[in-house]
Amino acid sequence: MIGSYLIQRLLKPFPPIKGKNASVLESLSNTFSFGGGLKNGGISEKGMSLIKDIFRFDYMGSAEFEWGAVPEALQKIAKNREMCIVGQTSVGENKTPVYIICQKEELSEVIKRVQKFASEWNHETKEHVCLYEVVNKKGYEDCCGWLELDNGYFFFTDKDMFERTVKLFKIGE
Repeated sequence: MIGSYLIQRLLKPFPPIKGKNASVLESLSNTFSFGGGLKNGGISEKGMSLIKDIFRFDYMGSAEFEWGAVPEALQKIAKNREMCIVGQTSVGENKTPVYIICQKEELSEVIKRVQKFASEWNHETKEHVCLYEVVNKKGYEDCCGWLELDNGYFFFTDKDMFERTVKLFKIGE
């Protein structure tokens, strides 16, 4: 595995939008996640429709997260899904469960990295991970999932988001 430098934060999805302007409001809900790069960061409309009820993307503020990095990581996971497994670790004083989707041979290293992200505020990542804050209840309540872009793995503090992602990617089937 190479170092984890780009980690896309994932937020809880917006609640379903109803009413006469629902389609307009829904299309605006993820418009600004990727800044000035490709529409939806390069994710197709169909792809966005598949994930919109599972998670949404936090705006990371750096061009490295634009121009196709997110869909490349998602495609890597989808393409290698037969080699992916689910795992779990507990982090922080409260033993917060963190659910993981990664390649089988990378699980022990991913667990080490997740534990490090949860145990200290500062990391050698492009943008702040925020797992430390989430685990220690110091803000970022909407942030409950992460997509690591360099190696292609997920980790979550939200079990429902994790289970729905496992189902979407057909991990373990």
